[in-house]
Amino acid sequence: MGSKKKKSKNKRKQYWGLSKEERMEIARPWIKELDGENTVIAYSKKFGLNLKNSMKDLRSIGYKISSQEKVEVDKILDDKRQRKLSKKRKKEEQEERRLAELYDFDETFAFIAGYTEGGAPFGVTYEEMDEMDEEMDEIEDNDLPF
Repeated sequence: MGSKKKKSKNKRKQYWGLSKEERMEIARPWIKELDGENTVIAYSKKFGLNLKNSMKDLRSIGYKISSQEKVEVDKILDDKRQRKLSKKRKKEEQEERRLAELYDFDETFAFIAGYTEGGAPFGVTYEEMDEMDEEMDEIEDNDLPF
């Protein structure tokens, strides 16, 4: 039988979830030990915070964030925003394609019910659809007995 391996705690995550006061106490001496790293990014990773909150914490303990560090953080945040937008657009395009497959329509017909033997489409035009919508609105506006 194999022996069970004891899980070691991730040292990076040992500081995650600390209160702000506890983080500040640990961060003051820790900052002095960093060599050439972007302090904001390192602080974010060490304490499990997002980059904006990391910058706020560092400013509150009196650390001056260099313009180079700020540019680097802004670039990371902008890249993240762009990825999120790209993912959203891709999802919307997939949804549009899915709907186009479910409902057959073109510039004349709001719904194509089928095609004649000659290949001409038939169905409900946009004008007919608008008329049906108006009729439904009139029916809803009238007081119905139920």
